Amino acid sequence: MTAILQIPRTLFGVGAIARLGDELDQLGLNRPLVVTDKGVARAGLLDQATSALGSRVGHVFDEVTENNVFADADTGAAVFGANGCDCVVGLGGGSVLDTAKCIAVLAACGGRIAEYTLDPVAPINDAAPIIAIPTTAGTGSDADIYAGIHPDNSSPGVGIASYCIIPRVAILDPALTKTLPARLTAATGIDALSHCIEGYLSKEDVPFAKLIAMDGLRRGVNALGRAVANGEDMAARSEMLLVAYAGGVAMSMGTGPAHAIALTCSDQGFPHGILSGIGIVMTLDRALARVPNARMAIGNALNADPGQSPASAFAGLMRSVGLPTRLAELGYRCGDIGRTALSAHQHFLNGFAHLPPTLEDYTEMFQCTLT
Repeated sequence: MTAILQIPRTLFGVGAIARLGDELDQLGLNRPLVVTDKGVARAGLLDQATSALGSRVGHVFDEVTENNVFADADTGAAVFGANGCDCVVGLGGGSVLDTAKCIAVLAACGGRIAEYTLDPVAPINDAAPIIAIPTTAGTGSDADIYAGIHPDNSSPGVGIASYCIIPRVAILDPALTKTLPARLTAATGIDALSHCIEGYLSKEDVPFAKLIAMDGLRRGVNALGRAVANGEDMAARSEMLLVAYAGGVAMSMGTGPAHAIALTCSDQGFPHGILSGIGIVMTLDRALARVPNARMAIGNALNADPGQSPASAFAGLMRSVGLPTRLAELGYRCGDIGRTALSAHQHFLNGFAHLPPTLEDYTEMFQCTLT
């Protein structure tokens, strides 16, 4: 089997957003649709992007919702066509970047996003060029093959996957993340670490990506607390952007049971990063029991104490940045544990695990986290 590592052209450093216009020129593009949300615009980050674009701005679409939904992508694609745009610039967090990817697919392939997300074999063979500029350090959408989206505000997330939606360019500017509140910094950072862990444990073996995943895990464990405590700490912010990017590279190998849980429980509006972190707490020790050669490496990266399990160390990290470690603490309401366990057990992400949890495993894990 041939291992493939595909990543964007990547610019990294404080002030890197100023290079946006130059990057479009190199690609021969001049009418971007800038996809963002109202919060990014209010924070003044959109002004930085449009300033860097100069006369190249085709249109701004700032209607992406907090937990992005089908209507965001469908409306954005219509705006793309109506304004004769030739590429998509995603400026924001995970919802924005994933919506930008969905818009890029619709711009090139036509139709509505439901036709691709709800049909697991729908081919995605093209997409408009994508430039990703993250304003949070967590999702990894600036480097991965996925885009997640919700049918509506009360439905679990679904998504698309294609090498066509890896951005052509990723611009990682730590200064764009310094206004992110502490709790969102914590949640998105834990999300990035969950990507590094599950990508590292995936049965898909891309050696370069495994190295990047482990490096990201080590960096994030040491930088997350500093970034949460002081948003102005540019060294910590820089590290966490690298961790998020590493998580995106890792995630392209597939995630696993923790994300099966996070997506199953994404129907009540809780932050995806917190759900992913709780999923790691629920599943990590079981996963490592099935991949014993990885237990020491991950335990060491998590700075686990002698005799402490990696899941316990990860839970300690979550608590240290003020996040809950159980669904009951988060406030998640589950009317039928058996049905929820079955949904997680049937999720396609289990296919990336060396030995996925059984239905009985899932039932036991949900009983423990919900009681």
